[in-house]
Amino acid sequence: MRDSVTVGQKTPDGGPSWSRTCNRGPLRFGLATRVLILVVAFVMATEITVYVPIVANYRDNWLRQRLSAAYTATLVLEAAPRSMVPVELSRQLLESVGVRIIVLKTHGTRRILAAATLPHEVDEFYDLRHPTLLQALASTFRTYTAKKNRVVTILGNAPNPGDAIEVTMDEAPLTRALHRFSARVLLISLAISMIVASLAVVAIHLMILRPVRRLTTNLIEFGADPENAARVIVPSGHRHEIGCAEEALATMQDALVRELNQKKHLAALGLAVAKINHDMRNMLASAQLLSDRLANVTDPLAQRIAPKLVATLDRAIRFCQATLTYGRAADEVPKPQRLELRGVVDEAAGSAALCGSDRIAFVNDVAEGLEVWADPEHMFRIITNLVRNGFEAMVRAGPTPGQMARVSVTARYEGDQAVIEVADTGPGVPPMVRAQLFTPFSNSSRPGGSGLGLAIAADLARAHGGSIMLVNDADSTGATFRVSLPMRSGANGANNV
Repeated sequence: MRDSVTVGQKTPDGGPSWSRTCNRGPLRFGLATRVLILVVAFVMATEITVYVPIVANYRDNWLRQRLSAAYTATLVLEAAPRSMVPVELSRQLLESVGVRIIVLKTHGTRRILAAATLPHEVDEFYDLRHPTLLQALASTFRTYTAKKNRVVTILGNAPNPGDAIEVTMDEAPLTRALHRFSARVLLISLAISMIVASLAVVAIHLMILRPVRRLTTNLIEFGADPENAARVIVPSGHRHEIGCAEEALATMQDALVRELNQKKHLAALGLAVAKINHDMRNMLASAQLLSDRLANVTDPLAQRIAPKLVATLDRAIRFCQATLTYGRAADEVPKPQRLELRGVVDEAAGSAALCGSDRIAFVNDVAEGLEVWADPEHMFRIITNLVRNGFEAMVRAGPTPGQMARVSVTARYEGDQAVIEVADTGPGVPPMVRAQLFTPFSNSSRPGGSGLGLAIAADLARAHGGSIMLVNDADSTGATFRVSLPMRSGANGANNV
């Protein structure tokens, strides 16, 4: 059998191909054929194991039948007066029994009743009165493999107590009988082997080979197009090992399809951002130049708005570059410092509320003077994404019945951690979404949403050595996200908020 495996070849669209190409020669033994051969071999091995004692027993019975026939002949010979048995009758009796000499041993005396051609020598003597298994096996082997017509003497018990019958005979008829018996045993063994093997192959095919072939075929087809959800195996529902393997394979394939599609979206995002980043930054730079001229306007309203407009444009330029960086899976290293949190929350809420409704209230419950150790820009992005997530949830689905639409931010110290919680009174997070909540592109149900907000917030929190999680209280309404950041020694953390 010849197998060749092709892995990692490029498809026409440039992606990897996971197909496996098997080139087999003209002679191929499948699993069913191998099982058939093995079952036949096992049955034949079992038959051979029991064949040796069966043949030894056949030889023993064959010899005892000759002794029994010889004893019957002795009854005829003893019934006639001494020396009155015709030579022709004696010869016919010996031929009918198949021996050369018949000897009767009675009470210690040995008497030849009939004799034909006397042999020059006796090749072997068999005593059937007290046989052992090893002696019977050894004698059977010598008889079966005899290359010449040997002469043997057989001694056995006679029906009368104390009598024994002894015959001398040619061994060739016994050798031929053993060969014929062996051939019959072989044919019967082959027939039994084929019947048992056929039934075993049918049973194994139905219970094992067919399900395994289904798994193999699905793996090959799925490997040729792993992004196609239609090629995910449908479990048969059986509760045996292969049924469990089908369910595990379906789970793995489904996860792989989602992962590949997600990676495809990430690649598409990186390509799209790379294309628009240059032009977008040029447009923002032009807007920034125009906003700088507002600083020379004497209008008090323009002078009050101009700094905020400039800061917003600067942040937009940095955010555009950060989005490109995220598409390359390499975030900017944070530059933490002592940061008063309440002002950052107010600024983030002002930016996030632009996408919300005027009917949604925002509550900043962060105490004055509470500080965290974080990068200002990263902290702004974390709070903005979480607050915007709450606003968008209530704009889309409204608040929980009986609750006022509200988004609130609280903060406190817990040991050496600063804990920031952003809560809303919206519909909450469905259980099926929670496992992939912080995975890019997996949890956005808002039209036009990218599904990146929570993923970016989680990455930024981890970059600070912290974490972000969804708080699931049984008696709470809406969704509450908790951000935990490590505190640097010297930050204002004496009191809990």
